[in-house]
Amino acid sequence: MRLFSYLELVRNLVLKDLKLKYRDSAFGFLWSLANPLLLIVVYSFVFTQMIRVDIPSFPYFLLVGILPWNFFAASLMMSTGSVIDNANLIRKVWLPIEVFPVATVLFNLAQFLLALIVLLPAAMLLFGAAFSWALAAFVPLLILHILFTLGLCFFFSTATVFFRDVRHFTEIFLMLLFWLTPIVYDIQRLPRSLQSAVLMNPASLFITGYQDIFYRQALPDPWSMTALCLVSLVTLFAGYTVFRSFKLRFAEEA
Repeated sequence: MRLFSYLELVRNLVLKDLKLKYRDSAFGFLWSLANPLLLIVVYSFVFTQMIRVDIPSFPYFLLVGILPWNFFAASLMMSTGSVIDNANLIRKVWLPIEVFPVATVLFNLAQFLLALIVLLPAAMLLFGAAFSWALAAFVPLLILHILFTLGLCFFFSTATVFFRDVRHFTEIFLMLLFWLTPIVYDIQRLPRSLQSAVLMNPASLFITGYQDIFYRQALPDPWSMTALCLVSLVTLFAGYTVFRSFKLRFAEEA
């Protein structure tokens, strides 16, 4: 893939999106830090003073799942427009079209990492969270999550070029997938038979992996990591193969 020779372009696209998001705002990038901080405060108040949930430090548990989910869901949703929204540029300038889905994923990755910068110190102060050697598994899990998300983004960005309804389908798909992923409930409290069904969803394996590392302070299950490695590589290969097969028609169809 010649994309590696265009890393500077990818970086500029990511920075452009970040600047556009906070353009004309007084606090700029500080809003990226304010959003997760506000979520921590709101969830802490709601789930300690208003709603009692039988999961210790439930606001922290919830955020550990929601932040990586937001990275995944926002990347998929934005990928549906990553090619068609840049149709004019694609027609006028030759460049590897892969840069647009890649930049979309990296933009949302930056948002995710900024949120973690706020979450982890706040978790130590508010919930007494302690971090162990299990944190060493975060980087491998994150890399697999990026590869899996990128593979799906290649597929969804391609599909949207030819079928505009994919954007609307993606919204509904993500809404359903959210509730099939153990974000607002603890998978360990489900019946065994239901646990197996939920874990057939790759997104569940990623979320439970983050929960193991940050919330349970344990290494993710080796079987789960092996499955994620296989699923992520297959998804990336399949998604990019579809993208590469149809990209010569993008300028015509977008």
